[in-house]
Amino acid sequence: MATVPELDLLEQLTTDHEVLRVRFSELAGLPLGDPRRERLAFLTADTLVRHLAAEDEYLYPIARLDRPNGDDAVAHGMQSHAALYGLVRELEAAAPGTAEFDRLLARLVEQATGHFGQEEAQLFPTVRAHAAAPRLTTLGEQARETERTASTHPRAAGPRDMLPPDDLVAPELTWHERMHRRFRFGDTRED
Repeated sequence: MATVPELDLLEQLTTDHEVLRVRFSELAGLPLGDPRRERLAFLTADTLVRHLAAEDEYLYPIARLDRPNGDDAVAHGMQSHAALYGLVRELEAAAPGTAEFDRLLARLVEQATGHFGQEEAQLFPTVRAHAAAPRLTTLGEQARETERTASTHPRAAGPRDMLPPDDLVAPELTWHERMHRRFRFGDTRED
């Protein structure tokens, strides 16, 4: 039997996006007030929170390394995460079957879908072009573990979410990534 190759970080996150998009479609197909809609909404929110936790821990630190100074794609993504966490918290507090619940759910789906598109168009290609394949494979394994074990309760937005990308701790780099960064960006900092 042939072994299935493990998904790297970007493949894993893209798969997560597709799973969530399918769930969003399923939600749209259930009538308002249907008890299955509430259960699916909370299952989808749990999946989304776990996915965002993996992106916070693995995608955004590596994406920061490959973005030129002044590029706000990472900051925009982190702000989107904070907004999505906030919407999930509001959804958890809303009474299921009410107009408020349905309004919050619609906003969550709309914002998450837009966020996924932004990441796939702006961040993923840069990370793919600049990160070493073995590093992405390792990060994919770590992201799956984070998604499996992460809390399903959205964390509160804190001051760390608002810091500029340079103030956040970068992940450990491989030798290849350090050399690439030095020669490409003229970075002489020690890692």
